[in-house]
Amino acid sequence: MKERLADLGNTEQLRTLRLAGDRRAAVVTRCGRCGFQWPTGEMAIVVGSTCPNCQTALRSCRHCSRFDPARRFECRAEIPERIPDKWAGNECLFFRPVEVLDVTGRRLDTKRDARARFDRLFDGG
Repeated sequence: MKERLADLGNTEQLRTLRLAGDRRAAVVTRCGRCGFQWPTGEMAIVVGSTCPNCQTALRSCRHCSRFDPARRFECRAEIPERIPDKWAGNECLFFRPVEVLDVTGRRLDTKRDARARFDRLFDGG
């Protein structure tokens, strides 16, 4: 008889990961205030850019991948002075938007998707 391993409390996590693996994934940029997201690279974030949904400034410390509350001036980059309002738009030269992997998309139909990719090989598309 095969010995069963003890459940260490991660059964739900494993089930969730398996389900996430069956979803389309995309790298997105997400508004830190309202959660609105768009595919990375679809919209350039420049000085004065705002979220299409809530109008929050996107070129701000809170939307930067270098933002770190535990670091000096709350930034991983060597900035010359502290920016007091982390939600306010700024012109920081070290700004790089946060990009996240979104796996909440529709389920993949792997058989149909594989067939469609195969068919596209021969139709010139």
